[in-house]
Amino acid sequence: MEIPMQLSKPRLKSKLLRRLFVAASIRRWNDQACPVEFVELDKQAHKMVIAYLLARYEEQERGICIDWEKLIKYFCFEFFARVVLTDIKPPVFHQLQKHHQTELARYVIAELQEELGEYEFFVEMEQYLSTSTVSIEVEILRAAHFYASKWEFDIIYNFNPYMYDMKNIKKIIDDEVEEHYHLSGVQKIVMFQKVRELVTMFGQLRFQKRWSQTPRVPATSVLGHTLIVAISAYLLSLDIKTCKQMRINHFLGGLFHDLPEILTRDIISPIKRNVMGLDDHIKKIEEEAVRSKILSIVPHNIADDIVYFTQNEFSNRYKVECFTKVAKDAKDLMENYNYDEYSPVYGEFLKICDNLSAFLEAKISISHGISSLELSDGAKSIFQKCSSYVVADVDIGSIFRDFE
Repeated sequence: MEIPMQLSKPRLKSKLLRRLFVAASIRRWNDQACPVEFVELDKQAHKMVIAYLLARYEEQERGICIDWEKLIKYFCFEFFARVVLTDIKPPVFHQLQKHHQTELARYVIAELQEELGEYEFFVEMEQYLSTSTVSIEVEILRAAHFYASKWEFDIIYNFNPYMYDMKNIKKIIDDEVEEHYHLSGVQKIVMFQKVRELVTMFGQLRFQKRWSQTPRVPATSVLGHTLIVAISAYLLSLDIKTCKQMRINHFLGGLFHDLPEILTRDIISPIKRNVMGLDDHIKKIEEEAVRSKILSIVPHNIADDIVYFTQNEFSNRYKVECFTKVAKDAKDLMENYNYDEYSPVYGEFLKICDNLSAFLEAKISISHGISSLELSDGAKSIFQKCSSYVVADVDIGSIFRDFE
């Protein structure tokens, strides 16, 4: 399909997306005997999920107002920087941050200029990475960072506690988590087994591989996939001129859209599509599992979010007071409900971002020389559906075409 000249191209570039996928190949704890492989993309996704939980607990328990867009942006700034500085081991990185923060930030900014320089937040990102920002959002991200590391290391430690320096590493990580005991969410995780199990439930999506029926490089997990969807949806939302709350919802919706797969595993799309009535039945099973295993143990503000982001996750919807409404179509949603008070979600757009992540998973593996009929057919099918997609006069399909 020929794209009209008046359409604008999104600022999200294929180069940035390729860089983010590098995080799926960055091994963590590679100087330890690990029972499973830990990679940076999964760690970052788990960190953001934990940050979400901590932020909601702060709101619920202490009545603190969280700037959710600031939390999302700060997370992205840290993630982008970490991908650039991939060769520096964490202990060394933290030491360098104390003495050479400005120089490191300058290097990161120079590396990402081409990929992110067009975004309004780029100046804010440079300032954030160059200085030590003090805010509740930063505290939450630090606590989530250390707890996600602790979660990983506890698995390694329990696998072989007698390796060199293990007890010292464990003490350092535990002490770092203890520094954030003043946060209500950290207290809940430490004190209540059910809350710890919730963090572990999310963490288990690290071990559930996408496209599990075919070899693929890198072999991204369900949790890593959700983070790519979340970041893509947020960055593209800036181009299609959504309200602030829709941008936040797109990030969180992307992050949580596959949450039910913790409980049912990833049932591949061809089976869902071709067995009559199966998809609807799976949805009912997932909803019941989420209700009994997750919603029953979290405060109402988290429960409301999980329901909103996982049930009919790709519908165009909004809220009136506490009631969820479905828009007549995308045009109705964007023209009449693209305002913060409606907490809107452009579900069709979120599905495109989901397809974009799946497309990248297939195309990047093929570019590495690891291909299969499933990958090539999957990439072709997604390309046919999405390569001419346009929303709000933005040529979203151009991202797909850039990979061809």
